[in-house]
Amino acid sequence: FAQLFTRRNLMFVSMMLAAIANIIAASTQGWAWLLAARALEGFVLGGVPAVAMAYLAEEIEPSSLGKAMGLYVGGTAFGSMAGRVGMGLVSAYTSWQVAMYALGAVCILAAIGFLLRLPPSRNFRPQHMPLKNHLRIWAQHLGNPELRRFYFLGAMLTSVFTTVFNYCAFRLVAPPYELGRTAVSMIFLTFAWGIVASSYGGALVDRFSRRIMLVVAFSTILAGILLTFASSIVLIVAGIAAITVGFFIGHSAASSGVGANAGAAKSHASALYLLFYYCGASITGWVGGWFWIHAGWLGIMAI
Repeated sequence: FAQLFTRRNLMFVSMMLAAIANIIAASTQGWAWLLAARALEGFVLGGVPAVAMAYLAEEIEPSSLGKAMGLYVGGTAFGSMAGRVGMGLVSAYTSWQVAMYALGAVCILAAIGFLLRLPPSRNFRPQHMPLKNHLRIWAQHLGNPELRRFYFLGAMLTSVFTTVFNYCAFRLVAPPYELGRTAVSMIFLTFAWGIVASSYGGALVDRFSRRIMLVVAFSTILAGILLTFASSIVLIVAGIAAITVGFFIGHSAASSGVGANAGAAKSHASALYLLFYYCGASITGWVGGWFWIHAGWLGIMAI
């Protein structure tokens, strides 16, 4: 679809459909329908990050791409933080359905603002492309060792990040901490560190190198993992914050590396990056449940 429509229009439609799917999810009755609505939301929303990464890679000068991608990733961090904290607070005082309705309404307004404010593409024109051409381009990207490296890094980064946030809530609501729903949702305020880290980290990629910033990212994540082994809730939160900072620095560096090494077919390269990125989150996040059940937090951190 990214080759058939303008970048701006495709992202706008994806955002609107995702907002509507969110409202449908709030209206459903039963787990199966809720799951189906959320799956639909994830499917239609997939058009935004892949096309956004391609848009930036096409429209931004290569010397400034790292900074631009860092600001974009910082924006996603702010959205994630606002959604999770806001949903936690609203649902604590009303219900999760009201929170979902409110989020859907905000997302519709955001989509309209996005359409009105984003400049149209200067370096891309929609074109029809047969399926075999798509497959050929994806095969070429997968054959590129530089792109494969960034795909692998994206999968590893989101594996750690998603698994930590999936299961830290279970740890903190259990003894000896026994935090309430509102208090646990405040953990997502650590995303604020991610906003700063991705913005500055992206700029530092342009100044130094992706390799250096990726080393910094994974070193910070490792330090955060070690901190979460502490029993003090202050140190646990500090560890989660460090993991968040490392993740967003790494994600900025890896995603800008995809655009810089993709050649002309940037949307195909971005789509593959996001495929590996979300596979890392989905597979490791699911497998992490087995480790949580059988080995607790130590098992989660071990993987």
